[in-house]
Amino acid sequence: MNQRHLTVAAFIAVAAAITGTRACAQDTTTTTPPPRPGVRLGLSYPSGTTPKVLVMPVDSTPGDSVRAIIQRDLDFSDRVTPLVLDEETLRGMTPTDGQDYNYSLFSSLGVAAIVQARPIANGYRVALYDVSVGKRLESRDFRVMQMPRNRDETLVDSIAGSTSRREKILHDSVYRVLKRRADLMRRPPLKKDTRGRRFVVRDSVRRDSAATVYLQRQLSRWEEDRRDSVDASISRTATRLARQDSADRIAAAEGQRMSLHRISDEVERWITGRGGIAATRIAYVHGGLVRVVDSDGENDRPLTRRGLSLSPSWHPRADKIVYSRFLEGGAGTQIEEIEVSSGKSRVISGRGLNITPVYSHDGLSVVYSSGSESGTDLMMVGVDNPDAIQRLTFGRGSDNGSPTFSPDGRQIAFFSSRSRFPQIYTIDADGTNLQLLTPFTPGVRSYRAAPDWSPDGRAVAYEQQNGDFQVWMINIRDKEPRRLTSEGENEGPSWAPDGRHLSISSTRGGSKQIWILDTESGRFRQLTRNAGARLSSWSSMLTPTP
Repeated sequence: MNQRHLTVAAFIAVAAAITGTRACAQDTTTTTPPPRPGVRLGLSYPSGTTPKVLVMPVDSTPGDSVRAIIQRDLDFSDRVTPLVLDEETLRGMTPTDGQDYNYSLFSSLGVAAIVQARPIANGYRVALYDVSVGKRLESRDFRVMQMPRNRDETLVDSIAGSTSRREKILHDSVYRVLKRRADLMRRPPLKKDTRGRRFVVRDSVRRDSAATVYLQRQLSRWEEDRRDSVDASISRTATRLARQDSADRIAAAEGQRMSLHRISDEVERWITGRGGIAATRIAYVHGGLVRVVDSDGENDRPLTRRGLSLSPSWHPRADKIVYSRFLEGGAGTQIEEIEVSSGKSRVISGRGLNITPVYSHDGLSVVYSSGSESGTDLMMVGVDNPDAIQRLTFGRGSDNGSPTFSPDGRQIAFFSSRSRFPQIYTIDADGTNLQLLTPFTPGVRSYRAAPDWSPDGRAVAYEQQNGDFQVWMINIRDKEPRRLTSEGENEGPSWAPDGRHLSISSTRGGSKQIWILDTESGRFRQLTRNAGARLSSWSSMLTPTP
């Protein structure tokens, strides 16, 4: 990570150097040589370099603050180099209202751009300042999801109050019914009583007393039975609402972070002319479950809850995932689709041997490998019409799997063992025009599998085994392979939307984890912290929900 950490003392030293330089410049006629041609995609900076950016303080939030998230996203983009200064120094460099930045100071630190975000109602106002020209280049208001209020303290009281009102209405209704019964008990017999007045009054008092006792006893018994029932109902309702309240807050926190990632991506677009990839997620398999994690390694959670799952692949809209699941009792595997937000799933294929599914570029179909131990072939089914199956390959006993679509949806790359050892081939989307993509020497063992077509259509990444597994990529135009990894075992590449970064499963840190590789600089960063993580799939850009 190419970042600089400056303390207050270092800042003072730099400021002193600037002052000295500026004083000398007044007494000399030496002119500064003109800068070499630079990049002008909104921000001016020397060509062939990554612009150094300083993200100013946003708020006083401790830990993973807004500034920390934006700064880290820009660093992970590998197109921008954040300059990291301590909080006290940054606040000393922040101008007061109505004042400009000291652009000379920032220029002396090698800073090309300043990013400033200020809280506003329902979000942040973000501005980008070009240090070389000393002015603001961009400014925009971003809406950020707000955290719902924590209702834990008032939840039970609210439920109890609402329940009490309902119980009073029900109590009054029961009382009226019992009172009518008691009034019937007070009535004298229909047959005329010929006894003396003393006996008539005595019996009337007895009936009245019995009716009163009946009314009180029945009402008390009803209240006693209802008390336990009401308490249990309040407890169940409070627990359910508290769980929903907690889930809402967790979802809001995830949505808030994703909103900040979108800010980072737009800031990167202002700086470099290309949007970032922070607002994305990676799906992978760990412990037999499909998990999803944000591009910065946060919000790692399981998506599936049962069974042994393999080979997750994202829908083009990044709202669903298709995967293969082992069935109980040795019934084989089937292809299933699951919604990321709700966790609802449905079956796409029948039972048997069905593996390595992938969506078509429009998300209307799924292509997967299906067959038996004697061989597998690629099948295509409609997501909403899984009974209509189209066979794409005829391997004649060979294995054909791991399909991946070209960005325009016209071709499919996949691995096939039809030439004895698995190699990468391509076909048109209708199954015609079979072509070998990875060159090989007959008789020389070379295992190539798990292809993934880059979003820009220029290359296919894949895993290759020559003793150990390593990740390679091959240029579509000149068929020139290029090795990308060497340390540890590396497999299962999946492209990011920028066509530059890959998620791979690697043992370079010891246990098998998901790592992110920048194919241009060769920089690695560890994404997961779950030993045994594998089979990653990178989503497209996540769009905000309306």
